[in-house]
Amino acid sequence: MNYFEALKNRRSIHFLEDVAVVPDEQVIEIVETALNHVPTAFNGQETRAVVIFNDEHRTLWNRVEEVARAKNGDRDFSRTESRINGFRNGHGTILFFQDTAITKGFQEKMPNLHNEFDVWAQQNQGMLQYAIWTGLEAVGYAASLQHMEVPLKEEWNIPSTWTLIAQMPFGKQNQELTEKHIVPVKEKLIVIR
Repeated sequence: MNYFEALKNRRSIHFLEDVAVVPDEQVIEIVETALNHVPTAFNGQETRAVVIFNDEHRTLWNRVEEVARAKNGDRDFSRTESRINGFRNGHGTILFFQDTAITKGFQEKMPNLHNEFDVWAQQNQGMLQYAIWTGLEAVGYAASLQHMEVPLKEEWNIPSTWTLIAQMPFGKQNQELTEKHIVPVKEKLIVIR
């Protein structure tokens, strides 16, 4: 699939199956390529990722569910539970982090741009996440981007300066697609010549 086909086909898929659409090494290669080549402000390269497969992937979503249940209290949990089950049933998860030590270093070095570095860090994240998501789509994986609180396992040895930004569960698509509403481009684009 070429880049623009993957761009058009990419969707948020919440219900996944644990099927290896391609070898796990190819997923790792997609993440490595994106980490190495997606631009970052001042070439800071502060975006980070962790790829989780197998039992560790399921453990992650078990922990997400525990936190979500505790925060939910007595309210209806069925919709959240259904989504978490859909993610847990996938093949793996990519965790996205920001190395705050690098961002803080730039902020100290260039205090006149202090606030901008926080904005640029989020833009860097968005580009990385989208590049990986589109790469997964290109090889046949379905995915979505989540922002759920999760306590990470100490034994994963994730540096303390890495701040978790998002999770991307992926796997074989296990849901029917609904029509994607697209606002007409004439309402979103101005061309000046």
